[in-house]
Amino acid sequence: MSLKTKLPVILGALILAGVGYYYQQCSCPKPEKATLEKTPEASVSPQPVSEVVIPPTAVTAIARFGEPAYKPGFTHFNHANPNAPKGGTLRLSTIGTFDTVNKDIVKGICAQGILECYDPLMARSASEPFTFYAVLAQAVVLAADASSITFYLNPKARFHDGSAVTAADVKATIETLRDKGLPRYRQHYTRIEKMEILHPHVIKISLKPLETGGYDPELPFIIAGLRVLKKDQIESINFADSGLTKIIGSGPYKVGAVNQGRSISLERDPNYWGKDLPVKKGFYNFDTIKIEYFKNAQVQFQAFSAGEFDVHFEGNPNQWESGYNFAALKDGHVKRAELRHQRPVTVRTIIFNMRRPIFAEWKLRKALTLALDFNTLNKMVFCNSMLCPSSMFANTYLAHKGPATGKEAKILKNYADKIKPELLKMMLDQPFTPAQTNGDGDQRENLARAAVLLKEAGYTLQNGKCVDVKGQPLTFEIMIKDPRLEKIALSFKESLKKLGIDLSVRMMDTVQYENRVIESDFDMIIHAFTNTLSPGNEQVYYFSAKNADIKGSSNYIGVKDPVAEALATGVATARDIEALEAAVHAFDRYVMHMCYQIPLSYENNLRWAYWVDKLATPEIDPKIGLDVMNVGWSPKAGQ
Repeated sequence: MSLKTKLPVILGALILAGVGYYYQQCSCPKPEKATLEKTPEASVSPQPVSEVVIPPTAVTAIARFGEPAYKPGFTHFNHANPNAPKGGTLRLSTIGTFDTVNKDIVKGICAQGILECYDPLMARSASEPFTFYAVLAQAVVLAADASSITFYLNPKARFHDGSAVTAADVKATIETLRDKGLPRYRQHYTRIEKMEILHPHVIKISLKPLETGGYDPELPFIIAGLRVLKKDQIESINFADSGLTKIIGSGPYKVGAVNQGRSISLERDPNYWGKDLPVKKGFYNFDTIKIEYFKNAQVQFQAFSAGEFDVHFEGNPNQWESGYNFAALKDGHVKRAELRHQRPVTVRTIIFNMRRPIFAEWKLRKALTLALDFNTLNKMVFCNSMLCPSSMFANTYLAHKGPATGKEAKILKNYADKIKPELLKMMLDQPFTPAQTNGDGDQRENLARAAVLLKEAGYTLQNGKCVDVKGQPLTFEIMIKDPRLEKIALSFKESLKKLGIDLSVRMMDTVQYENRVIESDFDMIIHAFTNTLSPGNEQVYYFSAKNADIKGSSNYIGVKDPVAEALATGVATARDIEALEAAVHAFDRYVMHMCYQIPLSYENNLRWAYWVDKLATPEIDPKIGLDVMNVGWSPKAGQ
């Protein structure tokens, strides 16, 4: 997951992320002989480059568990339409702002859609959480012990300026991201032992062993997902502060017109080198994709109903129920659709900043968790359309359930000397369950339990105020940037008031909010996590003690819990699917019971409306979801 979580909900993308370890020959075309082929617009050396022989041990697909589903000779991914016409413009929208087009740096808020401008070495399959297929790398050799991975680049691969993508670009990209990019890149790439350029189109990357022995089975696949940048450019600019400088890529789209904070256009490259790859067939069908930014949801919806953009993903259940009564919908020019998908969901929580000493006590955090009245909020604000998460992996088989048994229980018991006995017993005996009410606003039972916990934590009620042993009132702030979340924050404030706790609600603009989050300058925020079906090292980054003190890291909570970090490491280093499942269940169970966050909501129902003459899509698989930007097309294209 991204360190800078900027959820592209408006793009409707429910894209699977995954990494792999087991590898075998698979489904891409026969690798090309690697010669440097010059296109008319290419600026490359006139010196000939010798051919490189692809060894028989090289493969074109790798998977961590099981075998790749697509076999040699496959023509396209099943969720794409290989015959989709090319052309037209897709107009999208989002709420917020942006001030950079560089996705890889801490400074700034990146515009959406930028990933489509950069091809990776290997691409994930949306239907296979643990599988990658060849893109920039036409073949790969992965050491059996995961100690190294060697990429054989496709000699046809070109950047947007026409120059060839080379091993030197791969090496420079890794070094630049390691030294100047997001914190997670530093954590990934400092674990590289060495990079050897064996040929202009071949690079071998050797990895450092783990302190516990052996090699990280996921790291080669994190590297396989690298989106390669152009060496000459990234070494000549101030990469960490590049702002609106357009970083050259090799993907199907190029950054077009940019109006800072208001809109960005992506232009399809008519000379895109990879358009005939099986992993690309049926994708990237629009000539232009324009994303317009709005300040609030009401103005955004009004613009959609007036035909100013083509598809609208509705996150407000009340609006969906009563607001879609405009003329274009009634006369059939706009259609609505819903999909109850089977994909990982975005889990929204109220997170504590554990860097604040006030939140160190578990009983206080548990009491605050009991004070949230989800059921009444769901009824009054969300038309009973939301679900309250009991897991960070909600809506998937990775969510822990019931009492801990078998390997999961064994994993937790390994930390019996580090977990308080009463907490360990609770974790083993029962799953985490969010506080429940009848949805009528009656919280008396939950608030009574919360009051007992507060007393046990050393707080007393004096003159209607909850105070600590020094007589200091219990007060803190929740920071939000989205007006749609204000009702949630205010409802929580009223619940806490009944316990004598003073919660301040601070609304901030997007830039101020993001800057304060980067600086860890908050008490509580409403945050959103989106996990995948292939969890791994990102869980370590969320709960690494070292990351708690790094600006811009993904440890937003600021947790320094050796058990959580060890359990997350167990997820990242699992060697088979059964071990992964047990490790995730144990990790999920522990983190939820520790109450580092207050579960708020998630939804597995996707709602969207679209102008019928502007958008067509393939049949939607609930296990994959909908990605209009990548697999949709214009009904008027080709006419």
